[in-house]
This record gives sequence, C-alpha cells and structure tokens, in this order.
Amino acid sequence: MKYFAMRISSVDSIDFITLKNVLTSVNITDAQKVQFIRTNRSEISKIMEQNITSEEFQSLMELRPLQKFKPIKNSFTKAGDKVLLAKTLGIKTSEVSKYIENVAESLKDIDKLGFLPEDKLETIKSYIYRHGNKDQIVSFLDYELTKAKDLSKILYSTLEYHTGGIADYFIRPIHRMDNNTMIRLYNVVDKHIKSSEKAGYISFADSEKIGKWALIKIYQLQNNSKLINAIKTYKVLSQ
Repeated sequence: MKYFAMRISSVDSIDFITLKNVLTSVNITDAQKVQFIRTNRSEISKIMEQNITSEEFQSLMELRPLQKFKPIKNSFTKAGDKVLLAKTLGIKTSEVSKYIENVAESLKDIDKLGFLPEDKLETIKSYIYRHGNKDQIVSFLDYELTKAKDLSKILYSTLEYHTGGIADYFIRPIHRMDNNTMIRLYNVVDKHIKSSEKAGYISFADSEKIGKWALIKIYQLQNNSKLINAIKTYKVLSQ
C-alpha cells in the first residue's frame, strides 16, 4: 500500500514492516505519524505484543553481547546532581544549567562538541538522562549512537532499566513519553542501524533483528510510562 505526504490511508490490518515504514518515512510528517498511531492503536498494540524468537535473541547475544553499566551514584536529587556535576567539571554550581544548555545546543552539530571532556562524559550523560528535557534526551542518544563503536551495546544498555539511560529516564512519572517522542527516538535508532549496516559493521539480518527489538522496547517503555503516570494520577485523585 502507498502512503502520501498529505494523508495516510486507513488500513484494516498492519504488520511490523508496514508500521516501521510509516514511522521512518520522510514523506510523512510527525503529526501524521502520531495520528496514524492513535487511529491504529489496537492493531499496533497487537504487533508490539510479539517478541523476538529465542533463536533471534540468541543470535544477537552471540554476535553483540549484552553489556550493562551501573548508573553513577549520586544523591538522587537534582540539587545533589548539580553539585556532583559542578565538582566533576570544575565549575560553579550556578553554572551547571548554562553548561547543559550549551551541550544541548551543540548536540545539533556534533563537530561543536569538542569542548566536552571525554573523561567527564559519563557524568554529563548521567545528569542529562536524569534531568534533561525530551529534546535533550533524543539529541544525546543521537550523539551516543554517532560515537558508538558498538551500536548494539549502546542500544541494549540504554533501552534496558537500571542502566542510567533512556529507559530509566522515562520510568519516572514526571517524564511521560508521548507518541511524538516515541517516533523521534525510533527514527534516531533506525538512522544509526542503517548507517552501521551500510558501513558493514552489522549484517542486513542483524539490522532487521535489532530494529525490531528496539521498536518493541521503545513501545514498551512508552506504555510503562503511561501506566506509571496513570497510577500517579489515581493516587492524587484518591487523596
């Protein structure tokens, strides 16, 4: 079936490839993609209940072992994180917000990120993934995947919980993943999967498996954030 720039035709059924093609199409606006998700949410939900087969998963694990990283320990408060980051970078606490703004602005052009101290990058990442906004999160993931020597390792670590990455950001009730953010995240991931395949780092078969796994994980993260937000709202209304 064909999808046009000004309109996406309604469909009776959707398979995984159709969904992926819609989300990654450059001829469809993000607003149209969001509407597509809303209109076909029941069909999409059925698709996302699928899991990668045990054979596919074992193949991925053998080729790109899953590696998790413990998040940097801090005071678990924004104020405490600011103090930690300031000390790490050797700047005043009052200068942290401006520093992060400069990082976020520079993420739009990777060549401008030369000022980032490599040995401090994990601390900066930890702060952004705990307290950044959605635009910063998407941009920093793009940066991470651009610099990644092993695409799969970064994807697995950031999309799993308790790694200080994307998953841990969106598990917090204050950070709700909307459809637009889900689309933007997957497009960043898809872009880098295609680049890795083109460069010969991964095979076509691996790129298909990783792409499927990543989309399902991002969808699950979005639905988990919706559930947590709903529970939070229920508790407030029940008081």
